[in-house]
Amino acid sequence: MTDAQTSAPLQPIGILRRLACIVYESMLLLAVLMLTALGATLLTGLTEEHPLFPLFTLFTLCVAFLYFGWFWTRGGVSLAMQTWRIQLVGRRGQAVTWMHAMRRFLVALLQWVVILVGLQAWRTGLWPVALGVLVVVAAGLVWTWRHPQKLMLHDLLSDTRLVRLPDHKKTGV
Repeated sequence: MTDAQTSAPLQPIGILRRLACIVYESMLLLAVLMLTALGATLLTGLTEEHPLFPLFTLFTLCVAFLYFGWFWTRGGVSLAMQTWRIQLVGRRGQAVTWMHAMRRFLVALLQWVVILVGLQAWRTGLWPVALGVLVVVAAGLVWTWRHPQKLMLHDLLSDTRLVRLPDHKKTGV
């Protein structure tokens, strides 16, 4: 248990703080994935036409999972989460396991796939599909905003939640 867990109740974070952290985390993950792609390209000469390119895509997803899983299972705080004073804990405040991390990552990945499908539908003129995805995403955000613990679908299905870390100015850290 961390000092944050023993000294104060675990308070949920708001949707805006969560979304800001996602933007920052996306930039950090993009840098990691760019280095992964650079290394794979330089070492193997891999291109999109190569027959093993689908394996590279799977490898990239594994790197992304390891990036998140490493931080989530070792204190529940990545660099972006530390900046925004956010910690990932189990539903009852316990440490996050690799199984929690795997479920959270897979559900969140599927949510992003749905968003990307909606964007592609909008781009290609499939307005009913794009509108349907927009309604589902908006409903999910409103539901998270209204939920007492501010949980999203990937929080619920992975038995985890995001909580606010105490302000470092108040704790002297």
